[in-house]
Amino acid sequence: MGSSKGFQKILLATDGSEQADAAVDAAIELAFPSARVRVVHIWNLEVHHRHGYWDVEVRAEAERLVDAAVNRLRAAGVVADGEIYRADGGHVAAAIISIAREFDADLVVVGSRGLSDWESIFKHSVSHQVLSAVDCPVLVVRERPAGSGFASRKVLLAVAGGDDVAPGVRAAVAAANAPGSHVLVVHVAQAMFTANGLGYVEPEEEIQATMARAIQLLDDAGVEAEGVVAHSGPVAESVADIATSWNADLIVVGSSRMRDLGSLLLGSVSHRLLHGTERPVLVAERVRS
Repeated sequence: MGSSKGFQKILLATDGSEQADAAVDAAIELAFPSARVRVVHIWNLEVHHRHGYWDVEVRAEAERLVDAAVNRLRAAGVVADGEIYRADGGHVAAAIISIAREFDADLVVVGSRGLSDWESIFKHSVSHQVLSAVDCPVLVVRERPAGSGFASRKVLLAVAGGDDVAPGVRAAVAAANAPGSHVLVVHVAQAMFTANGLGYVEPEEEIQATMARAIQLLDDAGVEAEGVVAHSGPVAESVADIATSWNADLIVVGSSRMRDLGSLLLGSVSHRLLHGTERPVLVAERVRS
């Protein structure tokens, strides 16, 4: 992944939706100063294969969709190219995952309609499947950035501690490469109790150590940062509320990923956050043990 110079190879998946259109804007903002963007559209074989031959007009529509995104990127000064790939409807995410690995992407950008948990399961959410399989950071975009976009970014970095800190910081540094950017490090203190009153309360010294480590890593990378600790409420909801009150342009969360249906049902901070905020969410690279 990129360092303080930002991301270098960005894969942008587009389907022509309003959310995918917003993802183009996000890719433009994150591409500077030197990233290359590859725009991909997965052409659904089940929809576009008619009467035993390929519908040329529909193919032309797919090409126009990709060309439009590439032209927007190039008009903004971004080096970009585009490709159309064929796959059936059940393998759109698999195609994106394969392309990301082949392209050696250090960031994947996808638009999301913000489906509910159950809709994500039954409609095979592409963003969920991509997050489950790729190791590089993934940016999920639901709405076009408001105002000036990410030009001078306010990046909220949510950290949990341990191995979660370094990947999150790396993603935040890459996202905060625009002049004047600022990072707010957020940690939600945890208190968990059983029915009989036994439980675990996160020690204050651990909280402070986590915050100090994250802020020091950001400082070492030359990124202006400050920290805040929330002491109550569910993690995802607390992070979303702070992002709203601080007017964050982008939320960065650590490397924990949703791996399968079971993890989705049990829930994760990243998944709940994706469905609890309209702001772009950047899930940091996965660190495999």
